[in-house]
Amino acid sequence: MFEVAAWYLASLAVGAGALLPSTLLFTRLRSRGVLYARPLGLLLVAQAAWLTAALTSVSYGPTLVGAALGALYLWSAWIAWRDPARLRLLLDRRRTLLGGEVLFLAAFALLAFVRAQAPAAIATEKPMDLMLLTVVHEATAMPPPDAWLAGFEVSYYHLGHVMVDVVQQLTGIAPATGFNLGLAATGAMVVVATVGVATDAAGLVRPRRRSTLWVAGALAVVGMVWLAPLEGLAELAAANGFGGPGFWGTLGVSGLPGPAEATNGVPDAFWWWWRATRVVPGTISEFPAFSLILGDLHAHVLALPLGLAAVALALDTFEGGTALTWKRWTGAPGALLLAGALFAGLAMTNAWDVVTYGLLWLVAAAWVFASVGWPFAGALFGAVRYLALPCAVGLAIAWPMIATFEGERPSLALVTDGASDPTRFLLFWGAVLLPVTVAALCTRPRVAPRHLGAWLLLAAAPPVAWAVAVSVGDHGPALTDRGVGWATLVVLALVVATAGAAAWGAYRDGARDRAAWLALATAAGAIVLTTEVFHVADALGYGRLNSVFKFWGAAWPLLALAGAVGVALAWDRSTLPRVGMGSLRPRPVLLGVLVGAATLLWLGSLLYAPAAAVSRAREAQAPGLDALAYLDVRDPGGAASLRWVRANLDARRHVLLEAVGASYGSGNVISAASGVPTLLGWPGHQVQWRAAPPAARRQANVDDIYREGATPRILGLVHQLGVTHVYLGNEERRQYGADVAARFEGWPVVFEAYGTRIVAVPPAGAP
Repeated sequence: MFEVAAWYLASLAVGAGALLPSTLLFTRLRSRGVLYARPLGLLLVAQAAWLTAALTSVSYGPTLVGAALGALYLWSAWIAWRDPARLRLLLDRRRTLLGGEVLFLAAFALLAFVRAQAPAAIATEKPMDLMLLTVVHEATAMPPPDAWLAGFEVSYYHLGHVMVDVVQQLTGIAPATGFNLGLAATGAMVVVATVGVATDAAGLVRPRRRSTLWVAGALAVVGMVWLAPLEGLAELAAANGFGGPGFWGTLGVSGLPGPAEATNGVPDAFWWWWRATRVVPGTISEFPAFSLILGDLHAHVLALPLGLAAVALALDTFEGGTALTWKRWTGAPGALLLAGALFAGLAMTNAWDVVTYGLLWLVAAAWVFASVGWPFAGALFGAVRYLALPCAVGLAIAWPMIATFEGERPSLALVTDGASDPTRFLLFWGAVLLPVTVAALCTRPRVAPRHLGAWLLLAAAPPVAWAVAVSVGDHGPALTDRGVGWATLVVLALVVATAGAAAWGAYRDGARDRAAWLALATAAGAIVLTTEVFHVADALGYGRLNSVFKFWGAAWPLLALAGAVGVALAWDRSTLPRVGMGSLRPRPVLLGVLVGAATLLWLGSLLYAPAAAVSRAREAQAPGLDALAYLDVRDPGGAASLRWVRANLDARRHVLLEAVGASYGSGNVISAASGVPTLLGWPGHQVQWRAAPPAARRQANVDDIYREGATPRILGLVHQLGVTHVYLGNEERRQYGADVAARFEGWPVVFEAYGTRIVAVPPAGAP
C-alpha cells in the first residue's frame, strides 16, 4: 500500500509541474491540455535526464532526476511570472483538473489491484521489459548497458522505461515493484487522456446538452480500456455451452471453440483470452484491455499516453483557429519546444508511433490549408512548412538516442499472403466499429457526390498501387490468392472514402465536432487499409505480423474515440430523449432495432475484460506487486542467488554467465532482474535490435563453457570474454545436464543454496 501511495504522489508532483507548460500547446481545446500534463511532465523529466546523462559527464540517478523535475518547476514559475493569466486559466479549469485527478486515482487503484493478482514478470515480453527497466534504473550513463549482451549498450527505444524509472528514482521503489505500478499508472494516464481527447473533440462546437461531454468521455474510456473484440464474446459463449464446435468452427479462428467448461461464467481453459489477439492468421492484434491484463511493460503500451497527447495536438490544429505559420512557433517558443519534445518522445519510446501520429498531424494541417482554398499540392506543402520547425526540434532531441540504434533500416514490402478475410476481420474490429456505425446511422452525415469522388480516388490509391506492383513484380498469384480478402479491401476503401467525404463536408459547413469524429474514423480506416496491402519488412521476417501489431494498435484508439464522440453528438442532437430513438428519422422502428442489436453486442463485448482478469487471478500466483516474488516459490535457489548478486556484484565490473534463454522464455532472469550482464540472452531479440550481433559466436562460447567446465582452455576463454562468475541453476542443468555443476569443481564457490551455485572465475594463471 505504501508503494501505491508513493507512486501516486510522485506522479502527481511531476504532473503538477507540467500543468502550465501544457497550456502553451493546446490553446484551442476545451481542456487547454491540463488532462495531458502528467504524461507530458514525465516525458520532459525523462528526456532531460536521459540527454544530460548521455551528452555530459553527469551521472544518471535520483539527483539528476530531481534536478530535471526542479527545472520543470522553474519553467512553470517563469510562465506564471510572465503570463499570470495562465494561472487564472488553471483556476477556471479546476473542475476539469479535479475530475481528471479523481479519475486517475480510481483507474490507478483498480489497475494496480488487477496487476496484483498476476504480478509475475514471466513469459511473453515481461522478462525483456524487466531487463530494460532494471538496466535503466541501475545505469549511471545513457544509453544503459545491455544486460543480455555484455559489453554492448541497449539498442532499442527505451524512453518509456526511463519515464517509469523517473517515479522509481523519486520514490526509491525497486524495478520489481515499479514494473507493475508503472503499467497501472500508464493505464490510468491513458484513461485520463482518453477523456481529454474525447471531450475536446466533442467540445469543438458548444454542445447543446451538458451531458454530451460526459457521454463522450465515458464511452471513450470504455471503448479504449475495457472493450474487447467480438471474438472474446465468442470465447465466453462457447465455454458456457452456447453453440457448438460445428457453429464456432465456421468462424475459422484457430483454437475456437475451446473446452465447454466454465466456473461462474469464466472459462476454465488456461489463457483462453489469448486468442482474441490472434484472430486474423499471421497477425498479432493487441488492444488496450488485453495489454493491461496481460501485463507487458512494453513500448507500445508505454507510448499510448503520449500518442493520445499527439492526437490532441492534431485536434488543436484541426480546429482551425490558429494561423498555421512559423509565427505560431517563433512567437511561442515554449509550445515549439513541447511539440518537438512530444514527437521526439514518441520516437524514443515506440518509434513506429512517429509515423502514425506524425502523419495524423500532417493531414490535420493540410486539411486546414485545403479548407481555405489551397490546392492539394499547395496544402500539403503548407503543412510540411508549418511542421518543419517542431520536426527539427524533435529530431534534435531524439537524435542522440536514435543514433545509437544498430538495427537494420526497415523497408516497405507488399502483402502477398495473410490478407484479412471478412469474417475474422469483423470478429476483431466489429465491437469497436459498433459505436461508429450507430453514430453514422443516427446522425446521417451528408456526403456530397463531388467530395465522394475525390475521396474514392484517395482511398483506392493504396490498393491500386499494390495491384500494379504485384502485377509487374513476381507476385502475380497474390491477386487471386487474396480470395475473399478482396471483399475486405473493397469495403474498407468505400468506408474510408465515405467517412472522409462526410468529414470534409461537415468541416466546410463549420461543424468541427462532427468533422472531428468522422476524420478520426477515416484515419483509423486508412491505417488498417494500408496494412492490408503493404507492410514494413523488418528483421523478424514474419510478413505483416509486426506491422499489424504496431499500426492496428494505433487504429483501435482512434476508432474508440471516433465512436464515442459520434454517439455523444447523436445524443446531443436528439430532440425527444424520453421517447428513445423515435425522434431520429427516417424509419425510427428499424433504426431502433439496429441500434438495440448493436448495443447488445457491444455490451456483450464488455464481458471479456473482467472475465480475463478473473482468469488471470486463478493462475495461483502469489498476490502482490512484486514481479519477482514468484521466484521464491518456483526457484528458491534462483531467488537466493538474485539477492546475493545484487548485494555483491557490480554491473559495471562483473559479468555473470548464464545459459542462453530462448525469447519469451523464463531464462536469463538473474541478469534481467539485477542488471549484471551475461554474455547472451534472448538471441532472437538481439537479432531484431542489431544488424550484426555476435549472437551465434557467443552462443557457441556459452555452450563450450558449460559443456567443458573448468579446464585450462575454458579458463582462458572466459578471461578473454570478460566473464567473472558462472551461474549454475535450473536452466543450466536443463540445457547441459544434471552434473553441470560438477564440471566446475575446481573453481571457488562464492554462493550455494537450494542446489543452485555461483562460482567465481579464478585469476589468470591459477591452477
